[in-house]
Amino acid sequence: MKIKNIIFSWDLIVALALSVLLFALIPSTISNEFAVKLYDIGISVLSIVFSVFFAAMAIIISASDDDFVRFLDEEGDYTAIIGTFKFSLMILFVALIYSIILSASTSYMISLGDKDQCKIFIVLFTLLFSYGLFATLNSTYDAIKYAQYRTKFLKIKKKGG
Repeated sequence: MKIKNIIFSWDLIVALALSVLLFALIPSTISNEFAVKLYDIGISVLSIVFSVFFAAMAIIISASDDDFVRFLDEEGDYTAIIGTFKFSLMILFVALIYSIILSASTSYMISLGDKDQCKIFIVLFTLLFSYGLFATLNSTYDAIKYAQYRTKFLKIKKKGG
């Protein structure tokens, strides 16, 4: 994936916009009790999405025969689709790890009696969480395109053989 495509993609722009909006609207400190619950929700959602997404990517990669991969990659489509999947999987993984770290550290802060945390942690969480989900949506769309290419390939193959 090209950096330009990542920077100017709708999923990153919307995630950044949500994060900037949140930064502007919330107070400078956030209750640790609220934050830890939010991070735990993020862990639950991201872990489910990550595991299902990883399984879907594995199925797509392993279900392709060589002729279909060559057909798709004539114009770079296979490489683009797999690249999008890999990138989305990495974003989901980073968001999940960040959520786990925030949840653990916020729980520890609560045990020490700290009541609040700086809002930047929730803003960055929002950025990674929403970007991960939006990138997954993009990759799901690519999986649909993959299925459409597969149908097109089978039609061409049927006509030729």
